[in-house]
Amino acid sequence: MPTHRVRLVATLLVLACSIGAANLSAQTPDQTALLKESISLTGPVMWIDSGSPGMVLVVVRGNDVVIEGYGETAKGNGKEPDGKSFIRLGSISKTFTGTLLASLSLDGKVHLTDPLKMYAGGATVPQFGRREITLLDLATHSAGLPREIGDVPPNVKAFTWPTKEQRWTWLAGYKLAWEPGKNAAYSNVGFDLLADALATAAGKPYADLLHERITGPLGMNDTGVNPTKEQCDRLMLGSGIGGPGPCVESSATEGAGGVYSTGADMALWIKYNLEQDPTIWQVPTVAHAVYRPRQALSTAIGFDEAGPMAGIGLAWVTMAADGIRPMIVAKSGGGGGFMTYIAFAPGRNVGVFVAVNKVGFEMFYGMTQAANDLIANLVTR
Repeated sequence: MPTHRVRLVATLLVLACSIGAANLSAQTPDQTALLKESISLTGPVMWIDSGSPGMVLVVVRGNDVVIEGYGETAKGNGKEPDGKSFIRLGSISKTFTGTLLASLSLDGKVHLTDPLKMYAGGATVPQFGRREITLLDLATHSAGLPREIGDVPPNVKAFTWPTKEQRWTWLAGYKLAWEPGKNAAYSNVGFDLLADALATAAGKPYADLLHERITGPLGMNDTGVNPTKEQCDRLMLGSGIGGPGPCVESSATEGAGGVYSTGADMALWIKYNLEQDPTIWQVPTVAHAVYRPRQALSTAIGFDEAGPMAGIGLAWVTMAADGIRPMIVAKSGGGGGFMTYIAFAPGRNVGVFVAVNKVGFEMFYGMTQAANDLIANLVTR
C-alpha cells in the first residue's frame, strides 16, 4: 500500500474515533451551549419557512457539534427527526465522487487530465475535434454533457435511472455541442460516468471504493447506496415535487445522487473537510481547489442556487467572501422527496448541513441563505 494511503487511513481511523457521535457528551459545555444558542431561533425559522414536515440541522464549530431535529420524520407521525434519521443526500453524493477522484489521483491510480476513454472499457466516448473529455471535465461539470440523458421514464424509482449500461449506450451516440472545458453546465450523467471510471481504475465496485476510502475509515456507517431494512425503517418520508421515493438500492446513480446518510454521519463529513493540516489532509485540499474559475468560463449554468458561484472544484462549489460572510465551499442536493445543503468555511472551522423532507425549489434559496448566514455568525475573524 502506498505510503500516502497508509498515512491517510491511519489518520482517518484516529479522526473517526475522536469525533464520532459518542464524543458529543465530551464537548466543552460552554461551546456546546453557544452552538445551541446560535440555532435557537435560526433552526426553527428555517424549518417553518421550508414548509417541510421535518428538518435535520447539523452545525460544526471546531470540535463541537450540535445536531437538531424539527417537525416530524413523516407528516402526522409525531416522531421528531434526529441525528440517526435516514435521509437522501441527492447531489451532495457528488462530493464523495470528487473526493475519491482526488484520493485516487494522489495515489497515482488516475490523473485529473486522463481522458475518460482510458476507463471506458472500449466503449465509444465522443470528443470535440481533437479535445477529449477528461476526468477533470466530468468533475467540474464542464465536459459538454447535458444534465440528464433524457426524460426520466414513468414509474421509475428515485435514483435508480439510468443504469450503467443505459448511460454508456447513450454516450456512444451523443455528439458534443461545444468543446469540453469551455463552459460549465450542471450534469448528473457526467458524475455517474465519473464514478464508473473511478471504479474501473480502482478495479472494484464504486460502493466498495467509497467504503474503503471514506465511509469506513471515518465511521460513516449509515452512508452508502445499499440500505438495510433497519436503515430503511429510519428513512424520513419525502414529500413535495415527485413525491416520496421508496427506500431501495440506488447504485445506478451512486456517483451523482444515490447516496443515503444521516445527520450524525454528515457531521463527520464536515469535520473531515474542515481539517487544515496539509501534510496529512491532501485529499480534501485537492478536492476543494478551484479548477474552473467562473471568469475563465464562457458560460456557467446551474450553480447559483445558494449564492453566486465563483469557481468549481471536484464537485464542490466555491462562493467568494462577501462582507462579513467568509468564503464558503458548498454543495446542494435534491430529489426523492428531500432537499439538502452542506457548506463550510475553509480555515475557519465552521460548517453546516441541513436536510428537509420536501422538494420545493421556491423555498430552497432561503434555506441556503440562512445556512450561509449561520456560518457568518459563527466566524468572527
